[in-house]
Amino acid sequence: MAKTEHSSRGSRRLRLGTNAFIYSIVVLAILVVVQLISYRHNKRFDLTANKIHSLSPQSVKVIKNIKEDVNIKAFMREGQEKEKVAELLDLYAYHSKKIHPQIIDPDRHPGEAKQYDVRNYGTLVFLCGDRKEKILQTDEEAITNALVKVTQKKKKKIYFLTGHGEKDLKNSGKTGYSQVKKSLEEKNYDVKTLLLSRNEGVPKDANVLVIADPQVELLQHELTALRDYLKRGGHLLVMINPYTSVGLVNFLKDFGFVIGDNMIVDKLSRILGGGYLMPVVAAYGTHPITRNFNMMTFYPTARSVQVMKGKEAEMNWNLTVLAKTGEASWGETDRKLLEEGKARFDKGQDLKGPVPLAAVCEVTPQGMTKLVGKLRKKRRPRLVVVGDPDFAENSYFGLYGNGILFLNMVNWLAEKDVLIAIPPKNPENQPLTLTRNQGLFSFWVNVVAIPLIIIILGVVVFIRRRIAG
Repeated sequence: MAKTEHSSRGSRRLRLGTNAFIYSIVVLAILVVVQLISYRHNKRFDLTANKIHSLSPQSVKVIKNIKEDVNIKAFMREGQEKEKVAELLDLYAYHSKKIHPQIIDPDRHPGEAKQYDVRNYGTLVFLCGDRKEKILQTDEEAITNALVKVTQKKKKKIYFLTGHGEKDLKNSGKTGYSQVKKSLEEKNYDVKTLLLSRNEGVPKDANVLVIADPQVELLQHELTALRDYLKRGGHLLVMINPYTSVGLVNFLKDFGFVIGDNMIVDKLSRILGGGYLMPVVAAYGTHPITRNFNMMTFYPTARSVQVMKGKEAEMNWNLTVLAKTGEASWGETDRKLLEEGKARFDKGQDLKGPVPLAAVCEVTPQGMTKLVGKLRKKRRPRLVVVGDPDFAENSYFGLYGNGILFLNMVNWLAEKDVLIAIPPKNPENQPLTLTRNQGLFSFWVNVVAIPLIIIILGVVVFIRRRIAG
């Protein structure tokens, strides 16, 4: 009898052991399948408030358009934010199988560093076909723009009008535009100058034409050349100072811009350390140029740039105000009072703030019909007008968001919206603050109750097994 009972217990233990083994195999198989699925269909989730572990929509758009393989070699030494850069590059590889990042220690692989002429730690080398791009920055904006450069086979051309005393691209002084030229070239643009009086018109390869602060009036045949350029879908950036370029003002009126014969006075700029005649802008319109742009911009001596309203304007010109000043500003129309330093707001005469000083126009299909007499479905005219060219000169280009906004304008005009500047993401500390009662409740639940329940369940299971065994 004892022998039979012993045999029964052994058989039961064997059966339980076999079941446990089978269950273990099944669980292991499930884990392997889940791992294979997760490997082939990898998904990431960023639950942080500022999405600090995700790429911006601009970067994702660039990555999705990459058609060729791009190798990214990051030459980083130990302790030089190596892990941070590796994590960022992995995000790029996550969105596209065309991107292949590699972290290389130049001290351990000096031959490879020499091959790519790497002289500084933290250098990133981008390789795509026979094209190569090197950068020393390791932030998202720099990496995304480097990807755009290395994957583009053809540079877009930006022409700057000359012959009327415009801003000089070679001038590295305070009032020059050398920083503008440098920044555009860094964005993979081919920057040239254009003397319309010696050309039959605007060159056909001009992706964007910039008119920056003409000191004398454009000739009639030059204005005709500008109109012809726009008729064939040209893109134009015009920046003019107060009390100048009457001909251009009238020309732009045909495209829905109302440029004021005034100068903007802004009391807020005084508080921020500037003068009354340097308007500060912190309010922007809804447009691709100003999407995700939330930095202040400063404009030394600006004039108002309004847009026409009404059915005809909406039908022909898609008009948007890009930037406007605050409530404490106005457009002063009395030039004498300005010169005497006695400017004051006169109701009914001056333009009450907020005062718009930059606007954009994208010609609609109906507008194209009005311009050329037929519907054009391809490239349509784009215009950006700013009531101040000085905001982009060397002395102000790096001030707050001035340079970024200027580049955003050019990128949109050149139809390179993906190059719009990417603001840095700052992780925010959000501590959890509990009341006394909430703290006590959390303590008793997490520290006392849950462990106690687990212990009790363990004891119950143990006792039941002893009784059953």
